[in-house]
Amino acid sequence: KAVVSTQSTGTTVEEVKSIVHHYDHLREWHDLARGNGNLGDGYYSFVGREPVNLDIGFPEACRRMTQYLGSLGQLDTRSIVLDMGCGEGTPALTMAKQFGCKVVGVDVVANNIASAKKFQAEESSRLNVHFHEANFFNLPAQIKYEMFTHVWAQVSFFHNHAHLRKCVDVAASMLKSGGTFILVDYYGPRHPVFTRDTTKKAPDMEEYIQTVKDAGFDIIIQEDASRHFLAGTTCLRKIAGEEKNQVEMNFYDGRISSIKEKLIGMVIIIAQKK
Repeated sequence: KAVVSTQSTGTTVEEVKSIVHHYDHLREWHDLARGNGNLGDGYYSFVGREPVNLDIGFPEACRRMTQYLGSLGQLDTRSIVLDMGCGEGTPALTMAKQFGCKVVGVDVVANNIASAKKFQAEESSRLNVHFHEANFFNLPAQIKYEMFTHVWAQVSFFHNHAHLRKCVDVAASMLKSGGTFILVDYYGPRHPVFTRDTTKKAPDMEEYIQTVKDAGFDIIIQEDASRHFLAGTTCLRKIAGEEKNQVEMNFYDGRISSIKEKLIGMVIIIAQKK
């Protein structure tokens, strides 16, 4: 069966449908377990190897991850950020509030963008945030011609690991010279623990870093964030148990095992366009 591409260098129609189904099918669970708008992973404090603040809750941990990444990427009031795969908009709204920057968020899932705009409307302050339904590889003209100081990808590229270099190339093309690429994403060969799709594989950490370098970036910071990934997954597993959701319990048990066995992980990359 032939698969028609949405663009010669982008995702296929079937791949886009798979991404949309992933979020629409799991939306109720995501809202329950992660809190409305939180589709990423959290940032925790550790003493030695043990997290000491799991009780802060998953939404707060996700906000702390956004704030941590924004600090690493030196966001400020002069920053203009393209959020590639903005999900339901919580990271975009968080960084705009925390750093005073302008954010343009894009996501291929219509219901994600609808939720993002709803959450934005509920904010009491006026934030310089704009959300668009769009494919990474076919951005609207008004976005293409914006001059971005930063491109942000917070656990959004994992749906497109088959096109990872193309994703990073898009990030590079949208940045000013000397601009900053801020990324956190999953790595590792056992991709099914992320998407429940047994046909896909993910790059390992070194391959991921090399892909960013090959796309014309200098690596400023690289950090293995797998301990945060494990802590957050442990929180989600606890919620699944409390809800007696056997499907999610099994899913997170598999993910926890794979992280502990170092088969999968999470990487943070801060890079500067040459």
